[in-house]
Formats: sequence, structure tokens, C-alpha cells
Amino acid sequence: MATLESHVEALITELTRVQASGSIPDPDEEGFSFPGQIAVGNDRFLMTTREMERLIELSSRELKRSDPVLSRTHTDKEWNWMVRSAFGPALMLIDLDDDRQENARTVIAAIRAAVSKPAKTYGSAEHVFGCTLFGNFEVALFSIGPVQFEPRLAWLSRKLSECDVTKTTAQRVTRVWSGNKLRKRKTSVDSLRERDILDAVGKCPYVCSVRTEGLASEAGRLKAQTAARLAMTGIALRWAVSSKALDGFRLLVDPSVRRQRSLVFKPKVKTLSGGNLMGLPHGPTISPENWAKELTKHRDDFDVVGEAIAYYLSPDGKVVRPTLMNTFAQALLWFHEGCRDEVDLMAVVKFSACLDALASGGKSTGIRSLIRARLGMQDDKPIRKDGPTMHDAVQEIYSSGRSRTIHGTNDKIGNDWSSTRVLAEQFARLCLVMCLDWGACNPTSNDPLALKK
Repeated sequence: MATLESHVEALITELTRVQASGSIPDPDEEGFSFPGQIAVGNDRFLMTTREMERLIELSSRELKRSDPVLSRTHTDKEWNWMVRSAFGPALMLIDLDDDRQENARTVIAAIRAAVSKPAKTYGSAEHVFGCTLFGNFEVALFSIGPVQFEPRLAWLSRKLSECDVTKTTAQRVTRVWSGNKLRKRKTSVDSLRERDILDAVGKCPYVCSVRTEGLASEAGRLKAQTAARLAMTGIALRWAVSSKALDGFRLLVDPSVRRQRSLVFKPKVKTLSGGNLMGLPHGPTISPENWAKELTKHRDDFDVVGEAIAYYLSPDGKVVRPTLMNTFAQALLWFHEGCRDEVDLMAVVKFSACLDALASGGKSTGIRSLIRARLGMQDDKPIRKDGPTMHDAVQEIYSSGRSRTIHGTNDKIGNDWSSTRVLAEQFARLCLVMCLDWGACNPTSNDPLALKK
């Protein structure tokens, strides 16, 4: 089995080969290849072959595999870049004529030391995204765990008080948000910050801020975006049709509201273009007073959502209830994706996955156990007047919708799944709400299986 040591030894062998007099890089499949290069310090570079690049990437994977925390704190791309950058100076420490195994150990030690330095500097960060939220813009600042929402002027005032923006920048940004044009500003750090704010917040009436700790740059940005979406999902759960509420909750980085246009031609019939609106410009309208009451009434449930988000953002996953929060984070993510999906059948699959996550697997039997425990419904009882039994409803959602589609055996893929989608969303929402409530009422439990009891 290949190891980190064997990859580095092979890399040194390849480096020795290409350093030999008269050696040229191997051609690629098309007969020609541009060599790569890695900085080694003092404005010098080391030329690399395709084989060297392959071995460096394999070494990077082994280094990441040896430390599970790295998979939470770095994307593969940024980790590979860090390791690749460390190889140049490390290879300059060895003499190619020395013992190859000893050289490999020297290189590995130098790389480990080099990549550990940036990790120690990953402190706290606040990631900011412009977002839509409620239809009115007066709702006061509120938080769900490490995610905070506030009207953009309130956010700007806070940033000014925290000395993250200057008074001049705050005044100019406020004028732009009021619809005024500005004189061009002399290029400076302040002017660049001003441009960044206007680009990141845009015309969004709200700002979402996500606090992270110990995450590399790209990993922090991507995880913060997901954390914001999980928080929005937690908010949308307060509405009976969560998908409609979530249709108006979006980050500026998400796809915008758009009208889909289509042309249809029929024989001997004159037709005009059709279209439909995708997304809503904002979510439901709720008065500041009513939202404050909602926050107070369901504060414990929102706190559990925040706890799940904190687990997701944690650099090492070491939180108070990691197993239960892992379940909740995945269920919230599946529910969010189900609400967002434009294809009804795929939404059924994702809502079913939400139920499956809450039931800790167990297929349709596990989901029925979850529903019995959290919703009090019995298998043989109709879910509504003249409706299907709970058993049959779960079969439709899980077996006919989810399982057959995933396994490629759904012979009804061309059918209309919109009604099943509505049913799946209702079950997923109710179970998710009640499971979060159970988590709030059992603050010391870390057992997802208890959700079915």
C-alpha cells in the first residue's frame, strides 16, 4: 500500500532523473508538455514534470487523510495549494546524492512544519453576505447561533462603531443605498473597502453575518454560506409552507429572482412565448413586534438550530452534542435543498433524505417509527380525511419516490410528482420541527435514535 513516505521517495527519484544532464521532461499524450514550476525562495523556481505534480498531489492527500480536522478546516484545493507551495523550499533542504529514505523524512518534516504555521493563524472571522429576508425592512437584529441577521443600515452602523469602516466610507455607502450617485474616490484601502461593501451587499435590504473560528479562507467562506442557508431554513420552518417562505430568503451569492422564458411552436397554431417567475423578491412580511414574539416563543428551537450550525462550523466537531447535531445539520441541509429544487421528483428525494436523516436510517420502517414517536400518527390511520394511511404515504414518498429514483428503477419518472412533493415537504417539516423541539426539551441527550422513541 502506498504511503506518504513512498510518494515522497518516488518524487525525489523523479527529481533526480530530470536533474540529470541532458534530461528533458516526458511528453504528454499529444507529444509536448509545458513544465510546471514551484517557488523555492529567493525568486528561484523548481521545474516540475507531470509525474512530480501527480506525486505532490498524492502526498497532499495522504497528509490530509492523516489529520481528520483538515477535512473540516480546508478545501482540497486550498490544502493542495499549501502543500505544493511547501514542497519547493523543502526539496531545497536535501542533497539528491544522500540516502533517499532519509531525504524523504527530511522533506516530510519540513512540509509538516510549513503547513502547520498558517493553521495556527486561522482565528476568528466574520463573513458577510447581502440577503433578502422579510418583506419589511424594520425587523431588528437577531441571531441564530453564529449567524446574525440585521437591516443593512444597522449593520453599517455596527461596523462603524467597531472601527471596521471609516466615517467617510459609511457616509458614502449610505448615500448610495439612498439612491444617490457619488464622486469618484481616490484609490485607497478605504475606497476598496467601500467597493467591497457595495458589491457584497448590493441592493439587499438585510445583511447576514456568520462568525467562524479556525477555518482556512476558502473553507470558511463556503461553510459560512451554507451556515447562512441553514439559518434561513430554520426561520422558514416557522411557516406552514416553508418552501414558499424560503423562496424569498436568499443570499446575494445565490441565484436571483428570474423569469424563465420559453418558445412553443404548434402546427397551424400561432403561439406567443410563455414564462414563469422563479423565486420571490423577498420572504413573508411580518411586523417587528410579531417576529420578536415568534423569536421569544420558539427561542429554544432556534437555539438548537444554532447549535447544529455551530457544530457544522466547528473546526474539530467537538461540541456538546456532536452526534445529535450532526443529524440535525444534515436534516436541515436536506430540507433546504428539497425546498430549493425545481424538479418535483428530486425534491421528493431530498425531503425523504431529511426524514431518513432524522430517523438515523432504517428506510421506510425507520421513518414510520419517527413519525409515530414525534407526530403521534399510527401506520393504519389516514393522515387526513379520505386521505392515505400514514403507512401508504411513507411508501409513496420513500419507496416509490426516493428509493426507486436513486436506484434507477422508477418507471413513473415521467409522472407528475407535485402532489407527492407537497406531502413529502409537510412530513419533513413537521418531523424536523418536532425533532428540534425534542432536542430543546432534552438538552443533555446526544442520541439521535431517541428521536424514534
